[in-house]
Amino acid sequence: MTTCGDFTITVKNSTDAEVKVTKIEYEDGSNFKTENCLGLDGVEKIEKDHAKSFKRNLQGIGDESTCIRVTYQHHIGGTTWGTKLVETTAPFTAHDNGFKTVTLTR
Repeated sequence: MTTCGDFTITVKNSTDAEVKVTKIEYEDGSNFKTENCLGLDGVEKIEKDHAKSFKRNLQGIGDESTCIRVTYQHHIGGTTWGTKLVETTAPFTAHDNGFKTVTLTR
Protein backbone atom coordinates (compact mmCIF):
# COMPACT_ATOMS: atom_id res chain seq x y z
CA MET A 1 0.00 0.00 0.00
CA THR A 2 1.51 3.31 -1.06
CA THR A 3 0.80 6.78 0.24
CA CYS A 4 0.44 10.01 -1.68
CA GLY A 5 2.24 12.46 0.62
CA ASP A 6 1.62 16.18 1.11
CA PHE A 7 -1.29 16.28 -1.32
CA THR A 8 -3.30 19.52 -1.30
CA ILE A 9 -7.07 19.45 -1.76
CA THR A 10 -8.61 22.88 -2.38
CA VAL A 11 -12.37 23.39 -2.17
CA LYS A 12 -13.51 26.51 -4.03
CA ASN A 13 -16.99 27.94 -3.48
CA SER A 14 -18.30 29.28 -6.80
CA THR A 15 -21.95 29.13 -5.74
CA ASP A 16 -24.18 32.09 -4.92
CA ALA A 17 -24.10 31.52 -1.12
CA GLU A 18 -21.93 30.43 1.79
CA VAL A 19 -21.53 26.64 1.93
CA LYS A 20 -20.85 24.16 4.69
CA VAL A 21 -18.55 21.30 3.64
CA THR A 22 -19.50 18.20 5.61
CA LYS A 23 -17.33 15.51 4.02
CA ILE A 24 -14.21 15.21 1.84
CA GLU A 25 -13.45 11.77 0.41
CA TYR A 26 -11.07 10.21 -2.11
CA GLU A 27 -11.47 7.04 -4.11
CA ASP A 28 -9.23 4.07 -3.33
CA GLY A 29 -10.10 1.31 -5.76
CA SER A 30 -13.85 0.77 -5.54
CA ASN A 31 -14.20 2.44 -2.12
CA PHE A 32 -14.20 6.04 -0.92
CA LYS A 33 -12.15 6.99 2.16
CA THR A 34 -13.10 9.97 4.31
CA GLU A 35 -10.43 12.56 5.09
CA ASN A 36 -10.84 13.92 8.61
CA CYS A 37 -9.63 17.44 7.85
CA LEU A 38 -12.65 19.59 8.62
CA GLY A 39 -13.07 21.92 11.61
CA LEU A 40 -13.55 20.94 15.25
CA ASP A 41 -17.28 20.51 14.68
CA GLY A 42 -16.68 18.32 11.59
CA VAL A 43 -17.57 21.00 9.04
CA GLU A 44 -15.81 23.79 7.16
CA LYS A 45 -17.78 26.89 6.17
CA ILE A 46 -16.61 28.64 2.98
CA GLU A 47 -17.99 31.99 1.92
CA LYS A 48 -19.01 32.74 -1.67
CA ASP A 49 -16.00 33.23 -3.99
CA HIS A 50 -13.55 31.89 -1.37
CA ALA A 51 -11.56 28.68 -1.09
CA LYS A 52 -10.05 26.51 1.63
CA SER A 53 -7.06 24.18 1.21
CA PHE A 54 -6.20 21.03 3.13
CA LYS A 55 -2.77 19.31 2.94
CA ARG A 56 -3.12 15.58 3.51
CA ASN A 57 -1.36 12.22 3.16
CA LEU A 58 -3.71 10.05 1.11
CA GLN A 59 -3.29 6.42 2.19
CA GLY A 60 -3.27 3.69 -0.45
CA ILE A 61 -3.26 5.76 -3.65
CA GLY A 62 0.31 6.94 -4.32
CA ASP A 63 0.77 7.39 -8.11
CA GLU A 64 -2.64 5.83 -8.73
CA SER A 65 -5.91 7.00 -10.24
CA THR A 66 -8.42 8.56 -7.84
CA CYS A 67 -11.08 11.25 -7.63
CA ILE A 68 -12.13 13.62 -4.87
CA ARG A 69 -15.74 13.79 -3.66
CA VAL A 70 -17.03 16.72 -1.56
CA THR A 71 -20.39 16.79 0.24
CA TYR A 72 -21.74 20.26 1.08
CA GLN A 73 -24.83 22.34 1.85
CA HIS A 74 -25.88 25.91 1.04
CA HIS A 75 -26.53 28.38 3.85
CA ILE A 76 -30.20 29.34 3.57
CA GLY A 77 -30.27 31.68 6.55
CA GLY A 78 -29.85 31.74 10.31
CA THR A 79 -29.07 28.18 11.36
CA THR A 80 -30.79 26.62 8.33
CA TRP A 81 -28.79 24.73 5.70
CA GLY A 82 -30.05 23.27 2.42
CA THR A 83 -30.07 19.68 1.24
CA LYS A 84 -26.79 17.84 0.82
CA LEU A 85 -25.10 18.18 -2.57
CA VAL A 86 -22.10 16.23 -3.88
CA GLU A 87 -19.36 17.37 -6.28
CA THR A 88 -16.92 14.79 -7.65
CA THR A 89 -13.81 15.48 -9.73
CA ALA A 90 -12.90 13.62 -12.87
CA PRO A 91 -10.39 10.81 -12.28
CA PHE A 92 -6.73 11.91 -12.01
CA THR A 93 -3.42 10.39 -10.90
CA ALA A 94 -2.36 11.41 -7.39
CA HIS A 95 1.35 12.17 -6.88
CA ASP A 96 3.34 13.31 -3.83
CA ASN A 97 3.17 17.11 -3.40
CA GLY A 98 0.31 17.22 -5.91
CA PHE A 99 -2.91 19.18 -5.74
CA LYS A 100 -6.50 19.12 -6.91
CA THR A 101 -9.17 21.83 -6.80
CA VAL A 102 -12.80 20.88 -6.35
CA THR A 103 -15.05 23.73 -7.53
CA LEU A 104 -18.53 23.83 -6.03
CA THR A 105 -20.91 25.28 -8.63
CA ARG A 106 -24.47 24.18 -7.76
